Amino acid sequence: MIEIRLLEQLAAFAEYGTLSEAAEKLHTSQPTLTRSMKQLEDELGVPLFIRRKNHLTLSETGIRAAEYAKHVLVADRDFEAKVRAYDRSLHTISIGFCAPVPQTILTPMINNVFDGMTISADMSDDSLFEDKLRQGIYQLAVLHYKPESPEFFCKKIGNEQLYISLPSGNPLAFYPEVHLCDLNGLSILLLSRIGFWSNVHREKTPDSKYLLQVDESAFVELAENSEYPIFTSSYFIRAGQTMTGRIDVRIADPECSTDYYLVCLSSEQKKYKHLFELVHENTIS
Repeated sequence: MIEIRLLEQLAAFAEYGTLSEAAEKLHTSQPTLTRSMKQLEDELGVPLFIRRKNHLTLSETGIRAAEYAKHVLVADRDFEAKVRAYDRSLHTISIGFCAPVPQTILTPMINNVFDGMTISADMSDDSLFEDKLRQGIYQLAVLHYKPESPEFFCKKIGNEQLYISLPSGNPLAFYPEVHLCDLNGLSILLLSRIGFWSNVHREKTPDSKYLLQVDESAFVELAENSEYPIFTSSYFIRAGQTMTGRIDVRIADPECSTDYYLVCLSSEQKKYKHLFELVHENTIS
């Protein structure tokens, strides 16, 4: 059995072209690398190098061997990553959330269903969530679209509608609904971590100034004591979480209303059966 370190050294020599540079990149000595390459030849039983005075190059067989070595190294790294991901999945459930509201609603449910396991949550735009599910980085994810591939099992878990919350004296507060273009040019308070929502409004409000806030308590204090518009949603309005002196106006653009889907790999469906049984189309509303 050929040692992985010998394949790493062969691939490094093929990449860098000289023993000295390959040895430097591998943090080893040139004599050690020379011995390793001779060991690899002996174990394979074929010559891999053309040796001339003070010069070493790969033979035709050596070039092909280096290509094979690179494939083996990729497979080795993939093997290690998959084994570690599987072991982690036995003790930890990693979940990708595309927006704050699904995280707020589902986290207590997930903690209850998987009591005793470590729950690791991440919130960001969901453009890479499908790949992260395939790679085992996430075991569950909430997307704002329905995945089309049969390799995923999903269930609709609700809908969220975006609103703009305005001081009662703002002219837009008198409209039954507005569009994102109506907000263009305004200075708007915005939380920095809001998942996919952070990109929804920017294309149609290129002249708006977004005053990003990292801390939620600071965001609320500024909103309560300023005239800046802020985004809110149907979830907070139905929950009675509105601010005195403000009027919440629906944003009519189609992209400002979204459905949410709880997703896992189809091969993992049985593992998360109980959770999927608990959620329904109005879990988020």
